[in-house]
Amino acid sequence: MAATQRLNEDSTSRERHDPVIVVGGGVMGFASALRLLQDGFHDVTLIAEKFGQIPSKSSPAVFRPAWMGRTPTDRTIRWGLSTLQHLAHLARLGSEATGITPTTHLEFFKHNAGEAAARPDPVLSKVMPGFRDATSAEIATFCPEAAGGWVYSTFMIEGARYVRFLEGKARELGLRVVGPGKKVAGEAQSAEWCASAAALAERAAAKLFVNACGLDGGQDCYPIRGDLVLVKAPFVKVAVGEYNPADGQRPTYIYPRRDHVVLGSTYLEHDGSREDRPESTQDVIRRCSEFVPELLNAPVIAVVPCVRPGRKEGVRVDCVLADGGLAVVNNYGHGGGGMSIAWGCAEEVVSLVLERTQALSVAGSASDLLVGSRLAGGGPESLRARL
Repeated sequence: MAATQRLNEDSTSRERHDPVIVVGGGVMGFASALRLLQDGFHDVTLIAEKFGQIPSKSSPAVFRPAWMGRTPTDRTIRWGLSTLQHLAHLARLGSEATGITPTTHLEFFKHNAGEAAARPDPVLSKVMPGFRDATSAEIATFCPEAAGGWVYSTFMIEGARYVRFLEGKARELGLRVVGPGKKVAGEAQSAEWCASAAALAERAAAKLFVNACGLDGGQDCYPIRGDLVLVKAPFVKVAVGEYNPADGQRPTYIYPRRDHVVLGSTYLEHDGSREDRPESTQDVIRRCSEFVPELLNAPVIAVVPCVRPGRKEGVRVDCVLADGGLAVVNNYGHGGGGMSIAWGCAEEVVSLVLERTQALSVAGSASDLLVGSRLAGGGPESLRARL
């Protein structure tokens, strides 16, 4: 059954009683929690120190699985295709409720950006619907100085609405939410961190944890600042971008939303500052107006610094064990493409949690056998024979 068809599925026939604790109040946390609940885990708790002013909610964001470090291409494609199907379903429910709006995206590259910019991303060519070369008319309309470009169908993802939608669906299925203002102590993935999360969730026996902490997910994470400008520009109907400019720290994009248009941006690695930078705001507006001249005088609604969770090796979705038989399923390090693969990553989180659940079940059965053999006067040799 397709993931999107399970959005409101009653999973009681597959009830799983192991408590699962998800740490993180962004898109990865709520997507993971929702998928776990849909798959039959009825005791799921999400803990978050904060829910507002986080990358998921300040994200521009467009469905475009890219900008995620060294994430393997095959995994990105798999996650991207799963998320594409999910977003297509949500778009039919209305953008006011879900934050998902279908649109067309035009992407260009210039001569001075070098040969690498002229090569289409292998992920995009396999994931984005209708991926094709831009026509001469499209280039002349939006970027006459472009050396070429591509066009494809996509979705705008308004982070605040989308995360709120996921949260609502998860709560309907029984999600317990602890926070805001509840910080899990200790280094993420450690036994101390697990114990703190279990205490906050009031689930002392919990052995399954999901690390969806973004920048706090691990010591291998670092901030990537982006400068966004929200303007009133209802005349903008399509998304436009130059993602591989000569200056890699200054990508340019224009994203139409329901009530405004997002102009961007910068890509400043190891910069986690959220201070206003008027010079960056003006630079973003100027660059975007090169694609759509009317934007030069569009009324500014807000300026939003967005700090993305970077990781050199790319997205981390795996399972690690902590002392005491505790299991942590990691889901962090999504860089500038988290919204584009969130649902696919959540699917993999469920698979990893299920694997560990089965391992705990086997271990529990073995423990019962051991106790039984000892009560009957047998020892380890007897246990091994019976196993």
